Amino acid sequence: MLRAWDGVTEGASRQQVASVLLNPRLKTMRSIDWKNTPERRRLHRLLKAARDLIKGGYRRLLRPDSE
Repeated sequence: MLRAWDGVTEGASRQQVASVLLNPRLKTMRSIDWKNTPERRRLHRLLKAARDLIKGGYRRLLRPDSE
């Protein structure tokens, strides 16, 4: 998840990041086809989760279950 965030923030396209992390065949896919792939939606969810962790969500991981 954080690798995806790092890739996008360093300037890689989301399609490039997905081709490295999820499916190498995405690298040669046309943009119009990329828009309808499940990998695109999965990457979107990964980036949202990473953003939530970065914005303080990591604190939830540190709390004991009793709270």
